Amino acid sequence: MDQQAPNPRILVFPLPIQGNLNCMLKLAELLCLSNLHVTFLISPHSYSRLLRFTDIQNRFRRYPGFRFETITDGLPDDHPRSGHRFMELFDAMNTVTKPVFEELLTRLVVEERESPVTCLIADGDIGIALDAAEKVGIKVIFARPVSPSYVWTLHCLPQLVKAGELPLQGNGDMDRKIAEVPSMETFLRARDLPSFYRESEPSGLYVTRMISEIKQAPRAHGLILNTFEDLEAPLLSHFRSQCPNIYTLGPIHALLESKLPLNTTSFTDSNSLWQEDKSCMSWLDMMPVKSVLYVSFGSIAMFTRDQILEIWHGLVNSEKSFLWVIRPKSIIGEGGSA
Repeated sequence: MDQQAPNPRILVFPLPIQGNLNCMLKLAELLCLSNLHVTFLISPHSYSRLLRFTDIQNRFRRYPGFRFETITDGLPDDHPRSGHRFMELFDAMNTVTKPVFEELLTRLVVEERESPVTCLIADGDIGIALDAAEKVGIKVIFARPVSPSYVWTLHCLPQLVKAGELPLQGNGDMDRKIAEVPSMETFLRARDLPSFYRESEPSGLYVTRMISEIKQAPRAHGLILNTFEDLEAPLLSHFRSQCPNIYTLGPIHALLESKLPLNTTSFTDSNSLWQEDKSCMSWLDMMPVKSVLYVSFGSIAMFTRDQILEIWHGLVNSEKSFLWVIRPKSIIGEGGSA
């Protein structure tokens, strides 16, 4: 009697921060809806917060081929993972997480008999995935949950440094056009670039690290982008010159909503690492359609009190109703230091 072939399994490895986790959990659910077996790799820090603030276990219980696997992100549980401390997460993953991941991947690929991992979908910022996957002979597909326009500026970092457009010098001439990012030459300004592009030297720590990671990207078998062709066709054509196998699955949240059976709640379920304040919902329900500005700066950005006040003045002066989400401990200064 023939033995039944083992079920192939996809390992999903997100960067352990809020926005990336949220999007990659939705991607994992899309894979489950296609009857694929999925293992989701998550740090104990993030997993404990998901268990505390969400119904994540019950939501994924409907998928028998899904399971969580934990791996350290290399940082103590009480260590900040935002603001100027964010890059310490990369250092920790490259030193502490890397050997642990290599050992875990060997177990999931080589030693697992019933459902071995046959493909790795890793966050595009997790360069340690490439070497580990090559050692055990499986393909890596990078996924970028963030804006493809931002990711494309990262891919252009070597040209920007070579052309002398980086580093940006202080806050001077922030309206000048950036010429070395194909498809964005007519509108991209210096002020539109991330703050770490303003390091004083081309060999600055952040820029050097990003260039090193980007140079490894073509080693991946493919790249998943959270967009669609009609929205960013010119940019995607340039992307394919560096990464031929581009998969546009976005917007991932809308794609998941369209695939879920009726009467399921996954689309509205939370993936939040923080306690959500839902006291605004009754107020929102009373507001006219499309009348409220939603303001959120994500899970990493930090602000001084002066910056918060300036944004607040701008919102008030707009004379529009607004809902502004401010993450706990995201304000630098007395009473809000992170």
